[in-house]
Amino acid sequence: MKKLGFLIGILAVVFVSCSKNNGADHSSAVVNVSTAGTLSALLGNKLTTTMLIVKGTIDARDFVTIRDSMPDLKILDLSGATIVDYQGSHGTVAAQNVNYPDNVIPAFAFYNPVSKDDNTNLINVTLPTAITTIGDSAFMNCSGLSSFSIPAGVTTLGSGAFSGCTGFTVITIPSAVDFIGAYAFYNCRNLASIYAYAATPVGLKMATSVFGGINTNTCILYVPSASLSLYQAAVGWSDFTNIIAIGGGMNS
Repeated sequence: MKKLGFLIGILAVVFVSCSKNNGADHSSAVVNVSTAGTLSALLGNKLTTTMLIVKGTIDARDFVTIRDSMPDLKILDLSGATIVDYQGSHGTVAAQNVNYPDNVIPAFAFYNPVSKDDNTNLINVTLPTAITTIGDSAFMNCSGLSSFSIPAGVTTLGSGAFSGCTGFTVITIPSAVDFIGAYAFYNCRNLASIYAYAATPVGLKMATSVFGGINTNTCILYVPSASLSLYQAAVGWSDFTNIIAIGGGMNS
């Protein structure tokens, strides 16, 4: 009887293991999208995956799938994907005929402006290196993101792009960035370090509360040594009490 009980136990473990492998409990998925806009169909019953690697060509419709149909997603790797243009009403801006350019993380990519649901599960996103723009409110209220790398070729950070990303403790703004929209880093209240590599500070005079909600007395701003005095005098940047020249001393 003991042997029979042991065998039954083994069979039960095998059955549970097979059920997880053959059912809807997918921990990761790698998808190669040959036709933009078809990610949802290709994923099938893998929408519950927690880690997704996307390769091939995608557009704003595929971001809708990731944003609205994958509530358990924690890790997203788009480094092997190419974002192509799309025009239509099925993109991330709800029910509007919008032109979505290529190489742009679309507005509201990970924040639904209709349901206003915060994305708290997403903890890591790797973007394609070819992107040039991170759209308005793209990562708004993605409070689970603890680290984030803005690709070196990005020139534009849209309004509210990272607003409410309370998991950020450090962020690097590449030297190519020449436009930062209003509220871009609003309420990223746990930021302790910002690295800004542009030789000339990005103009923030017309951009409201880019760093609003950040404790500018404790958050340290690191800038190129040759540009220290420019940042100390620039609107928005000069709000930081501690501005350190990269490779140099504080405020010196």
